[in-house]
Amino acid sequence: MLLWVADAWARNIVIFGDAQHDNAVQKSIVKLALTFKPSTVFRVGDIVDDGNNQELWDAFRRINKPLLETTRYFPVLGNHDKESPLYFAQFPQINNSSWYSINREGIHFIILDSNLDLKPGSPQYESLVNDLRDSKDKFKFKIVLFHHPMFNVAHHKEDEKGLRPILLPLLKEYGVSAVFSGHEHSYQHLQYEGIDFIVTGGAGSRLLSQTRDSPYLKKFIKAYHLCLLIPGNDFLTLRVIDNKSSTIDEFKIFPPGTLRE
Repeated sequence: MLLWVADAWARNIVIFGDAQHDNAVQKSIVKLALTFKPSTVFRVGDIVDDGNNQELWDAFRRINKPLLETTRYFPVLGNHDKESPLYFAQFPQINNSSWYSINREGIHFIILDSNLDLKPGSPQYESLVNDLRDSKDKFKFKIVLFHHPMFNVAHHKEDEKGLRPILLPLLKEYGVSAVFSGHEHSYQHLQYEGIDFIVTGGAGSRLLSQTRDSPYLKKFIKAYHLCLLIPGNDFLTLRVIDNKSSTIDEFKIFPPGTLRE
């Protein structure tokens, strides 16, 4: 996995995904993100509707230019992005790898490619285990990002890629605090065994409704939005803000093993 060292000073981190259908909404999300002066942006996949279409990537660059020029901007590969050479051409900082890791604002972020094999023995799985092992005692907060959610209550089949039996034991063993995904066009916060699972797929794709319940669900909102992650010493604050600038959810992300109120 790749590794970049964070700047020495802490600033806001913005996370959003699934913007491929409505450029006007995506523009509003970018405009909103800029108001928080983020140091870092993560996109959790489906950046464009067809990763092999250069015109769509040109539109992405026009819309996201202010963020691309002022932040460290890191992608997660979605199913619509299609492992395309055009995807990798947009983001030279990831060195043609669809899985990698970075340190930002004292947080260790691990980016996975849920389109590719993650079974034990696969190159991506072995890389993930090595990264988790190496970072276990070095960071209070570790966050994993990939496109297809393990927990969701909306349109797609729950745990569509069958990642729970593979990843949940690793997340617990190595002290991951939160997982961010996209794919479902909504905002969802679920919590399982002390780990926060956030679905943030509302940056322009057609919004989808809740279709089922889950004992792990904390909140579901059908809204265009972004996630603002605010670093802190004892906890991270996640503020979810819709494209009307209203806060629609807010909670704290704690280190593993923390007793919650």
